[in-house]
Amino acid sequence: MHPSNRNRTILSLATLLALSAGAAQAQQGDPLYRYQWHLMSYGQSVLADTKPAFAVDLGIDDLHDYNVRGKGVVVGVLDSGVDIAHPDLAANMVPDGSWNFDTQTHDTSPTNASNAHGNAVAGIIAAVGWNGIGVRGVAPAAKLKSFNGFGDCFLFCGLSTGEIFYAWWDGAQAKRQDVSNNSWGYSGTTMQTFSENSVASYEGPMSQTREGRGISYVKSAGNDFISDCPKAIVDANVGCKQTGLDYRNNLFNVMTIAAVNANGKRSSYSSPGSGLWVSGLGGEYGRQVKHQPGLAANRYEPAIATTDLVGCDRGYNNFVIKSSFNLNQVNDLDSNASTIDNSCNYTGIMNGTSAAAPTVSGVVALVLQANPKLTYRDVKYILATTARKVDPNQPAAVHANGTVLVPGWTRNAAGHSFSNWFGYGLVDATLAVESAGKFKNLPALVDSGWQRVQPDAAVAIGNPAAPARLQIAIGNGIRKVESVQLGWSTDYRNDAATPFPVQVTLISPSGTRSTVFPAMTRLSTSAFRADFFASNAFLDETGQGTWTLELADVPLAAGAASKGKLASFKIRVLGH
Repeated sequence: MHPSNRNRTILSLATLLALSAGAAQAQQGDPLYRYQWHLMSYGQSVLADTKPAFAVDLGIDDLHDYNVRGKGVVVGVLDSGVDIAHPDLAANMVPDGSWNFDTQTHDTSPTNASNAHGNAVAGIIAAVGWNGIGVRGVAPAAKLKSFNGFGDCFLFCGLSTGEIFYAWWDGAQAKRQDVSNNSWGYSGTTMQTFSENSVASYEGPMSQTREGRGISYVKSAGNDFISDCPKAIVDANVGCKQTGLDYRNNLFNVMTIAAVNANGKRSSYSSPGSGLWVSGLGGEYGRQVKHQPGLAANRYEPAIATTDLVGCDRGYNNFVIKSSFNLNQVNDLDSNASTIDNSCNYTGIMNGTSAAAPTVSGVVALVLQANPKLTYRDVKYILATTARKVDPNQPAAVHANGTVLVPGWTRNAAGHSFSNWFGYGLVDATLAVESAGKFKNLPALVDSGWQRVQPDAAVAIGNPAAPARLQIAIGNGIRKVESVQLGWSTDYRNDAATPFPVQVTLISPSGTRSTVFPAMTRLSTSAFRADFFASNAFLDETGQGTWTLELADVPLAAGAASKGKLASFKIRVLGH
């Protein structure tokens, strides 16, 4: 028996033997299961040169054995398409339930040999279990629908708002789904324009799905912690690009997902931010030195094993390995040279928050099997309050002058710990399912609406000891916060080639401080403003009282002239 996630510390020899026996039994049904450390990690050898840490997994434990497998739950996958005839996916594909925007048909099987991303995502969620081949999904009995919205090209060539609306709620095939997985996003460095009416155009229809209970929308945070980043920003350890720069990551109905690796640490690429909700497992890169020597150490740490496109001339087995690296193999699974599985129908190098999101979507499917009456808000709450606090000693990012740019884990006034790296922590399937079975639906949503302040005289943005400060009182009786959305405007300008120096902090009526936008990150802007950001750090705190926004120019020396002024602040508090 796999011990509780809350008590996986000291294990007896008998327990270890039982774990090994259980894994061997599971492997008989799915030969590649043993390499899926994200489902059960007992320190086994996997498709990498390092082993996963014990119990850094989704905490599925005995759920599958007790037939908690996602039965009756439908998961939509908006991505680059799914090979609907894949032998490990076909039985779980809803007949005529998918939609290909390019061909206007129900077949989303990619015609471009490189487009394996969506297929890998689908396998993580709901690859068929115990069928004698391949891998197993987190929710191996859940049903799948695929929406191909990225064109016939490598990975993502663009996704229109109309296609998002179709796949999220408006399309005929989208009407019957319980979970929507979205392993894609915006990776730019500018603040996107997104009005309050635009927020409503998304959140209103999203909330009415599932007969008013709401689809659970699961979305990747991004892979931009260090990508394309100047050394000064990398050294600051704040993350190159904040997840909130993608406005869809700030929507109330969306759970934005960070990635954890097999050591229980932040995956090296995982985008940070105050808009994170929880974390899934994305791993690192899954290489092995004997196949691909000379790489950085984290390249040899485990990635996620999942489904590839069918055949050796398609997918990760072909394009990513042979075309991108001019190699036949990068680990023992990939390619037809594999002695593990030479079908080329599987890959061991899927990673990113693109992989972490479907691990969470799979857990949501298990939760909704346990209690189909849950609303999207209930699901969010259950995942947050049952998540595990990983990397408890996460270091704070501190500027040279001593200013804390981003804290590690912060305990809010309601007793919940939140991190800009992990949200509320790594999802725990067993605890979430247990909670779901006895959960009483949250009270009706209370929405403060957008409240704003725009003083006659803008406030100078000083150093951290003298920040610009604006306040708004919320008095509509929100006893417990679920999420906070905000925006601000300034006339602050900065050279896009240098780290952006302004720190944005939101302070709740209870005194909890949330770093909404850290200084020393990357931002291209002519004037620093945000239409729409989110912080999820205040769960269960009171929403009633005075909310304070602070902006500080972190490198600014005491007595130096301010380079800009804070002109306005707006806030929307949602809760019950």
